[in-house]
Amino acid sequence: MAERWPIEADYDLQETRPWDRQSDEPAITYEAFRLYRDLTPSQRTNMSAVADGAGMTERACLLAATEWHWRERAEAWDDLCHRIDDAERLDAIRQMHAVHRRAGRGALTKAVQALQLLKPEAMTPAHIARLLELGARLERSTLIVSVEELQGFDVEVVEDEDDPWERIARELDPAAGTDL
Repeated sequence: MAERWPIEADYDLQETRPWDRQSDEPAITYEAFRLYRDLTPSQRTNMSAVADGAGMTERACLLAATEWHWRERAEAWDDLCHRIDDAERLDAIRQMHAVHRRAGRGALTKAVQALQLLKPEAMTPAHIARLLELGARLERSTLIVSVEELQGFDVEVVEDEDDPWERIARELDPAAGTDL
């Protein structure tokens, strides 16, 4: 890679964020601020704990907190931490949904394979009727949700109290219980 001449932006100073050490802030004061910042918001009223940890008097901590705006800086830190937590939580939710979609698709594939192995002559009329009812309900609810989604409606899926797949398993084979 060829070397390039520096441009003006190369000399720009990084913006000091509120939780960073401020220009001209003494090291001991910044260390005390970090102790204060890392407390939970409800603990930040206990300046004696900060003073003890920083080797300062409580009065010196109170003066430094006022002069260096510890409360506002700590709140900015809290906001950043919350944004990071929220982003990580959203990422985890998206990953969970992807896993659930794949698991659901796999479960449906297995269920279809199992249905293909059923011998109609081995099924009772009650099993056949129930399977027909469940299949029709599944198809209808899928079509309704799909049409509403295409039309831009907010779709709220209401799930039965009892897991429908567990009910299906019990109804098709009551002797098997709830184990799939």
